[in-house]
Amino acid sequence: MPWPRSSFRTIALVLIIVLPVSLCVKITQLKVPRIVQNGTDATLDCEFQVEPHESRHLELVIKWFFEGHPEPVYQWIPAHGRPQDLGPLKGRLDLGYGTKNERSSAGMRIVGATTELTGDYKCSISTYDGEDFMVKRMIVFAPESSMYLQYSRPSEDTFNVSCVAEGVFPEPRMSLFYARPNVKDKAAIKEATTCESQQREYPMEGVTVETGRRGDSFTVRSTAEVEDPEHFLGAVLFICELRVPQTEYCQRRAILYLPGDDDDESHQIDAKGGKCCRLTLPAPALDANLRGA
Repeated sequence: MPWPRSSFRTIALVLIIVLPVSLCVKITQLKVPRIVQNGTDATLDCEFQVEPHESRHLELVIKWFFEGHPEPVYQWIPAHGRPQDLGPLKGRLDLGYGTKNERSSAGMRIVGATTELTGDYKCSISTYDGEDFMVKRMIVFAPESSMYLQYSRPSEDTFNVSCVAEGVFPEPRMSLFYARPNVKDKAAIKEATTCESQQREYPMEGVTVETGRRGDSFTVRSTAEVEDPEHFLGAVLFICELRVPQTEYCQRRAILYLPGDDDDESHQIDAKGGKCCRLTLPAPALDANLRGA
């Protein structure tokens, strides 16, 4: 004898009520520093929640992955003992960090992060019944190990301006400017060496930028040839600005040209001391693999 349709509706209603849809674990916040300076520690935290009625008999597995690789760089099963550092993070983690609140936080501290650890970090929290994950990117940047700005005068009506920065990561951007300073205003001249300078500055034209990589860092060189006689009627301040993309890092160098200077000498501006000092600048060693930008 077939069942009445009303019975099917009753059974279906009961099934909807008694079959649970359970998300046993949920990541609530992933804290990964966007920018870390080369050689400093980096702390990554992954906060999560476990359903209270499931927390007693769920076995947590906490993993961190790097740059999409299938093998983790960190793994911790709290019920089975201490965390493990693996792959490129082997020997580079503080394994005592982040192990006190295993039911709500999965932290990882990299000791002395270096530029090759720039990339995407994925936190994965799993149980027998479910998994959740989040991904964020961290940039480990390296400031320049050296930065030079100099000019030469191959003829009476020509300036060659050259700026070189070495040891930077990730690949930097470099720009050349010039300004018409009041040579008596030492504070204004010093201000030109700061990236927050409010002075009127002009981008130099015809600038050639070359970039090369050596190991885990970059060398960048910008050169420009100035052939406008107007530049030589008074003092000229040449400015080189270095920026690292995706960070707020910025550095400047400035050289003051005064009519009557010797060809091989210049007035380099010291941003720290704020003084103009007369010196002969050595030619910096350039990477043989520089390429045009």
